[in-house]
Amino acid sequence: MKNKIIGLSVLFFVYLAAVVIGALLFVVFKNAGMNDYFAVLLADIAATIFVWLMGLLFKTASMYDPYWSLQTLCIYLALLIYHNNWNLGTILLLVVIIIYSVRLTTNFIIGFDSLAYIDWRYKMLHEKSGKLYPLVNLLGICMFPTIVVYLCSLPTIVYANIGTFTYWDIIGISIVLLGVLLEFISDIQMKKFIKVRTSRNEVINIGLWKYSRHPNYLGEILIWFGVASVLIIGHFSYWYFFIGAIVNLLMFLFISIPMEEKHLKEYKENYDDYLKTTSPLLILPNKKDK
Repeated sequence: MKNKIIGLSVLFFVYLAAVVIGALLFVVFKNAGMNDYFAVLLADIAATIFVWLMGLLFKTASMYDPYWSLQTLCIYLALLIYHNNWNLGTILLLVVIIIYSVRLTTNFIIGFDSLAYIDWRYKMLHEKSGKLYPLVNLLGICMFPTIVVYLCSLPTIVYANIGTFTYWDIIGISIVLLGVLLEFISDIQMKKFIKVRTSRNEVINIGLWKYSRHPNYLGEILIWFGVASVLIIGHFSYWYFFIGAIVNLLMFLFISIPMEEKHLKEYKENYDDYLKTTSPLLILPNKKDK
């Protein structure tokens, strides 16, 4: 418990400093005549580099783990304050982003035990990259997710400035809430399964996981399409801001899911059967039930 408290305290102050750095740089860039998109991007990159440097200092790539869940919330909230655009629409979007961020951050805190913790993906990249690992850490573990989430956050950057509530916004808000609900339910079912399983080698086949191999990822994908919809349904001229949600979808389809399933096949019994009978992403009937 002591190591956990120390680790979380370090993370808190690192992220507090990252937020301050990002906010100050955003103001500097705006005063220099830069638009919101580039000012946020450069401030975001600077904050990411700072967190990466702190990870090198404390010798853990896991320093970046909470960044994913806090990035959009910090960007959107800062822009709402900067533009002073408070109305029912912008507040509703803020609420669902807070719900999303709290869920992810809480999951991280529950699973975090100390700064020594390193995700299996980071270990794999470390083994493969050798001496180049610090660069791989910066570009692959830190900067790539930052850019993906930045692209996903673009609709919030616009909405924080021009957003006004319309009933059409409820569609996007509902999609975000559906995504969060899917993640929440799949989390509970996974934790329940872990408590009752007799071996780490067992494959989860209960609840949503019986009909989708990655219901949590499906929820994450829906969240970002929902965020984009909040802006685009009411302001269709920004249709191209679906780009972030699409990039996020492609990341899961071609990087995250294949990497995770390859890892799970290495030690999960009957995982090949699970692959054959269960939908990879969408919640569809299990082929065993037919």
